[in-house]
Amino acid sequence: MNGKTRRNLKSLAKVRAVDLKIGKKGLTRNFLNEARTILEKDGMLKLSHVIPKSDLPEIIDQLLSLLSVILIEKVGKTMTFARGE
Repeated sequence: MNGKTRRNLKSLAKVRAVDLKIGKKGLTRNFLNEARTILEKDGMLKLSHVIPKSDLPEIIDQLLSLLSVILIEKVGKTMTFARGE
């Protein structure tokens, strides 16, 4: 993904509402199914989370592999992903 495309996706993510929240149970089957539905429809997914900072890299890696997405932006407790190329 080139810089111009990433910049455009970041600007779209700023005004986008949070689509899903990763709760205490983590990445459940229902969560992943709903995330796939949103990605198919919009091509982008914005998440919020309550995950401890130490567990966050593992969760991001799981999302990247399970959903075949690219991390666009991570700000505070919000992450934005786009469909992989």
